[in-house]
Amino acid sequence: MSNRITNTALDELVSLQTEKIFANKDPKLPYVGLEHMAQGEPRLLGTANSSTSISVNAVFKKDDVLFGKLRPNLRKSIKAPFDGYCSTDILVLRSQDGVAPDFSAHVFHWERVFSAAVATAAGTKMPRTSWSDLKRFKIFKPESASAQSRIAYVLDTIDEAIARTEGLIAKLKQVRAGMLHALLSYGLDEHGQLRDPASHPEQFKDSPLGLIPKEWEVCTLAELAIEKLVNGVFKEPKRVGSGVPLVNVADLYKGESVDLEACELFSVTKDEITRYGVLRGDIFFTRSSLKLEGIAQTSFMFTDAGDAVFECHVMRLRPDTKKIVPRFLKEWCAGDFARRHFMAHAKQVTMTTISQDGVSRLLCPRPDLTEQEKAVSIIEAMADSLLNEITIAQKLRFLKIALQDDLLTGRVRVPETIMEGAERE
Repeated sequence: MSNRITNTALDELVSLQTEKIFANKDPKLPYVGLEHMAQGEPRLLGTANSSTSISVNAVFKKDDVLFGKLRPNLRKSIKAPFDGYCSTDILVLRSQDGVAPDFSAHVFHWERVFSAAVATAAGTKMPRTSWSDLKRFKIFKPESASAQSRIAYVLDTIDEAIARTEGLIAKLKQVRAGMLHALLSYGLDEHGQLRDPASHPEQFKDSPLGLIPKEWEVCTLAELAIEKLVNGVFKEPKRVGSGVPLVNVADLYKGESVDLEACELFSVTKDEITRYGVLRGDIFFTRSSLKLEGIAQTSFMFTDAGDAVFECHVMRLRPDTKKIVPRFLKEWCAGDFARRHFMAHAKQVTMTTISQDGVSRLLCPRPDLTEQEKAVSIIEAMADSLLNEITIAQKLRFLKIALQDDLLTGRVRVPETIMEGAERE
């Protein structure tokens, strides 16, 4: 059969399944809602018992494509791994005769199809796409099922690599969280080993922070700073597109460190730079948030900043490096004990706010500087490992996008020999 690529509409690739059910659902079959489908990834997050859905459901079979038609901008689409029921806000699409289901699944997880779904969606608050509009979208389809399967095989391989990397990232995050807790609570002994309160209770003492090593002190955040917390400069929301970076609340939610290159530029005076400047090791807190959980969000300045300032809804803490290693303190301020303290001292009116005094009263552990530096070296090594895997995952996603555009448009053909190794396995 020819491997010629033909231009075809989506409804020539799959057919919409319209079977619905309300009562007498098979209790052995699971229910899939939009909440069970990963955003932007071809992954099922879980299922529910069919009895939990008391409304009308769509019926699907194994290998059907489940495509989220409600809020298609969320990019939710998977290939069903089993028979079951699903929300009627999900399109059930079955491959036509002669079409490989794996190929169909990849087509419906292609950015061009998602974009078409968004473009054809109707409604403002809860936009929905319709099959009657989406089905007209044209795609390139290899005429032979074997050519389709080869394309699916390549894209499956990259999906598996992404999934493995994401699994490793999740494990590294768990290890990092556990290690952070141990380092900030129990610390390292003279041999560089984690202290263990269960094996050596004599090495610990009770404190307002709980059990801590006997050598540690407990200080307030104010005692570990070289100056009082400072609120930033007030600036009108009008951006001039030139000047110096202004760190605002949104910048503190983009990661554990501040990226000045991503900050908006504002015109400021020399006096404002002097009073509200930004230096390596500065720790920032949000003063206000719509939600209680978002109060006192922390971020850190890893690099020399140069000329930059921070705005009035952000507080700056400048640690005293003769007493505390800034990265050690930043990790404590982002931990569970600190979060509970900040939430307890927040005030809720129109916006949730916290005062400088509320932040300054936070109790903090203070090992000697040598132990802090050892702990920070471990923290930074873990952060580097995590960042490396996150970078790999990002590169794999970019590679997948490029492969999708090459393979699903027919620009690049997959050789017949590519699956020979897989078949031998």
